Formats: sequence, structure tokens, C-alpha cells
Amino acid sequence: MANNRIKGITIELNGDTTGLTDALKDVNKESNKVTSELREVERALKFDPGNAELIAQKQQLLAEQIQNTSQKLDVLKEAQSQVEAQFRNGEIGAEQYRAFQRELATTEAQMQRFNAQMASTANEQDRLARTTGELSAFFEATGTDVNQFADLLGTRLTNAIRDGSATTDQMNRALRLMGQHALGAGVDIDQMREALRRAAQGADLSGIRQELARITQEANEAEEAVNGFGQELSGVVAGLAAGGGIAGVVQQALDVSSLNTKIDIAFDVPEESKKTVFDVIKQIEAYGVDGQEALEGVRRQWALNKDASDTTNRSIAEGAAVVAKSYEGIDFIELIQEINEIGASLQISNKEALALTNALLKTGFPPEQLDTIAEYGLQMKQIGFSTAEIQAIFEKGVDLKTWNIDNYLSL
Repeated sequence: MANNRIKGITIELNGDTTGLTDALKDVNKESNKVTSELREVERALKFDPGNAELIAQKQQLLAEQIQNTSQKLDVLKEAQSQVEAQFRNGEIGAEQYRAFQRELATTEAQMQRFNAQMASTANEQDRLARTTGELSAFFEATGTDVNQFADLLGTRLTNAIRDGSATTDQMNRALRLMGQHALGAGVDIDQMREALRRAAQGADLSGIRQELARITQEANEAEEAVNGFGQELSGVVAGLAAGGGIAGVVQQALDVSSLNTKIDIAFDVPEESKKTVFDVIKQIEAYGVDGQEALEGVRRQWALNKDASDTTNRSIAEGAAVVAKSYEGIDFIELIQEINEIGASLQISNKEALALTNALLKTGFPPEQLDTIAEYGLQMKQIGFSTAEIQAIFEKGVDLKTWNIDNYLSL
């Protein structure tokens, strides 16, 4: 260990002459203690990643570790000029000198890593709190509860929301699914969530209901004009304004609309592409993907890849559908989004991103952690790892059952 190799180095610190290992003894002891507790928290978070208490504990421990590392850096930097002078004068050997330089470099890298973890954890804590507030506001504004969406969300997600263990990503998925189901397939989810965010921050609930009604009306205006559902939609708006339940009426209107009409309204594609889009949606439905999910996933693929050919987009969308139905717990729409983000992060094509994702899932990579591929992959790409190396690191993470970026980078 580096501490053993720097054992013979003596420095002057605060007017006293002391061994460098003695000067670092207390801070190293405290750092090791915090590291041990951090590992326990990390292990617990693997089983309950949405636990707000565990996230808060991690943030507190990281703050302590940053303080410890800062103190250690202060000692090492104060000793640096003395160690360099001792080496020049022949008072210490080359091995000791190199060991000191490594200790300094390692400690600086640890400080950067802890600061990055602290920022990431604080961000996750904020995201969790914000999304929890939006979810509560959705139920309050629509007069519903999670049990009414159990068939839509599935048992696992419903239970996670019910018992408060849902992660931010799980709640995001639930909000999208419930919003589309309750307010209409073409609803602007971003607008809906902005309204819910204001409700969570204390805005008047009746005003929020009116806002949701407006969003619903705008989303279905075109279909109302084509299909003549004015009566049904006005009933929905009235119900929203009154604070009543909203699920059902709009969905009933939407169910009667043809797929071609939905494509005309929702897709920004040339006329010659619409037949391909129609065929892809029907093919993906044949794979077992829900019709509305197929529609939105295909729409997103074409929207995110406007410059790609219809053939390329079709290949990616159909391939993603096969992957989504091959592994438990994968949402087709989210997979389309992740493939695009992975491709952008690693600077590879959607086809390569899909192949990478499928390869990792085959090795046992957890579907609920797919978002880490783009997030952590970008960080690894930025420090010089190739795509093949990044894939190998993630596969090693599968073996070690860890999805933490710091653990990845230490492999």
C-alpha cells in the first residue's frame, strides 16, 4: 500500500516534525469508517433505489467523505514541497517519492469523484422529491388513485408506487402512462407535468384542473373535428373543472379513431412515409406490444431521427420491439428513448446502440438500469474509453452485481 511506502517520510506540520503516515492517520481512519458505511448504504440502495432516507444518508456520508478528503489533501499539499526537497537532497528514495506522488494524485482523483457523486446524489434527491410531488398532484387533481391504474401499470409498478419504494424513473413512466390513459393519447406530457409541478408547489387545485382540461382539449382537437366527439370531450372538460374523475370518456373517443387519423395528427413525416409508419405499428402490435405504446414508440423513433431513412427507422423500431418483448420489465417507448440517448452518448448509430443494449441484457444487465448506459457511458467516453471497452465494463458490472459509476471505473 502507498501508506507503507511513504512511511519513512518526515515533514514539518504546524510547527511540529512528524511522520507523514502519522499526520494522515486520523483522517485515513475516519475516511475508512465512512467508506464502510457508504458501502452499506449502496448495498441497500440496490434493493430499494427509490428510498428517500437512504439517498439522504448517502448524501450526508458523501459530505463527510469530501471533508475528510479535503483535510487529507491539505496535509499532502503542505508536505509536497518538503518531499520534493527531500528527494532532491537524497534524503528519501525514488520509490518513496513516487509513492507520495501517487498518493497525492489518487487523493485528488477521489476528491473529484466524491464531488461528482455528491452532485449526482443531490440531483437524484431533487428529482425524486419533484416527481413524487407531481405524482401526488396527479392523483389529487384527477380524483384517482394508483389502484385504478393497476391494469395499465402492472403489479410491480403499482405496488412500488403504493408502498413508496418507486424510483424516479418508475414514477416518470407511471405519469406518462397514466397521463396518456386519462387525458388522451396525444396529450403533451411536458405540459401536463408542468401543471402538476405547480400544483405540488401549492398552486390552486381548481386552476390546475382547468389547465389539465385545456391540455386535454388541445390534444384531441383535431380528432374532435374529424370524428365529431365534441359532446364527449366537452363532458371531460366539465368533469375536470368540477374536479371529477377523468379516465374513460376521452379514451372512449380515442378508441374509435382510426390509426391513419392518429398518424396524420401525431407524426411529422412526409406523406410517402406514412404507409411505412402504419405497417411498422401494426407489425410491432403483432409482436405483442400494446397499440398505443407501439404508436408512441414509433412516433418517437421517427421524431428523434428525422434525417434517417424510413428503412433505418423501421429496422430500429421493430428491433426494439423484439427486445422489449424478450425481457421482463422493458417498456418499448422508454427503450426507443434509451437507444437514441446511448447512440448520442457513445457516438454510435441507433443500430449499434440497440445491439449493445441487447448484448448487455443477454448477460443479465437489469432492465431498470438501462438509463445508466447512456449516463455512465458518456462519462467513460469522455475520459477515453472505446465503445467495446465500455461494453466490457458494463458486463463486468453484471458479474459483480453493481451499477455504480465509481465501481465501474475502478474495475
